[in-house]
Amino acid sequence: MNILVIGSEGFIGGYMVKALLDMGHTVTGMDLTASGSGLRNYKYLQGDLMRPEDLAKAMTGVELVINLAAKHHDFGISREEFFLINEEGTRRILEAMAHQGIKKFIFYSSVAVYGEVSACSSEATPLNPANDYGESKLAAERLIAQWLNEDASRQALVVRPAVVFGPNNYANMYKLIDTIYKRRYISVGPGDNVKSACYVENLVAMTVFLMEKMTPGLAVYNYSDYAHLTSQEVVDIIYACLGRKPSRLRVPLKPVLVVTGVVDLLAKLTRINFPITANRIKKLNMRTCHGSDKVRALGFKQKITLEEGLKRMVRWYLEECVKDTRDKKQ
Repeated sequence: MNILVIGSEGFIGGYMVKALLDMGHTVTGMDLTASGSGLRNYKYLQGDLMRPEDLAKAMTGVELVINLAAKHHDFGISREEFFLINEEGTRRILEAMAHQGIKKFIFYSSVAVYGEVSACSSEATPLNPANDYGESKLAAERLIAQWLNEDASRQALVVRPAVVFGPNNYANMYKLIDTIYKRRYISVGPGDNVKSACYVENLVAMTVFLMEKMTPGLAVYNYSDYAHLTSQEVVDIIYACLGRKPSRLRVPLKPVLVVTGVVDLLAKLTRINFPITANRIKKLNMRTCHGSDKVRALGFKQKITLEEGLKRMVRWYLEECVKDTRDKKQ
């Protein structure tokens, strides 16, 4: 199959392109940045999804579009930017697909569409996003539903992953590993809250598993790895991978949030992305349980445990990030 991956040079995109090529598909990648991969059966076009001419060129001869492009960071992005890329960008992709007659679409949404949930979410959990990112992803999902209603033969798969991590990712898990490695980590709160997450290779494997089962209409699936870990269990694994013993000193959550609230104010005024903020501490201490029973009932089995995924990411961090820092100092 001829497949277009939009956002191909991003973290998940790199894993997705490789997995599709390994399966024998012909893949076209499109992103804002240059690519020097040189992979066989891989065609790359540097382009902007906001430009109809770039989308038209990238979609020539394509049978399936996978959209991984998104605004999703927790700092320095306005509400307007979230909606511009996540909603309006999706609209433009769907319009280009309609013009080209492409009827298969895979979209990466997020468990953020559920907002803060007291119980473990499923695909039937009411949608109640609590932030701009979640709202913009939900807005994109609604556009996909409209696109499907215009033609009964169209097919769409919406994947709602929990926090995604793995080598080459510099988001939340990287920041946690980096903070622990640099001995800046302080245990805040009880640490017994579940933190759903998914190792990138498992997420990609789940996506291609469902890709081969696509039928007309809309299919929506959560994804998180099992078994779920608590925030303290994640921290303990990282310490063990670094060959260190974690401190059992714990600081109450509320006083820390008061102090780091000042850091948040400074970050807003200075536009500096501080490594420790009240928002990140809240996230680490928040219960975020999201189930993936639906895809497992179809027969999907994750190959890599969460613990093994964390080990791989710490190994990458030590080999690539720490080594790179040392080399620059020499």
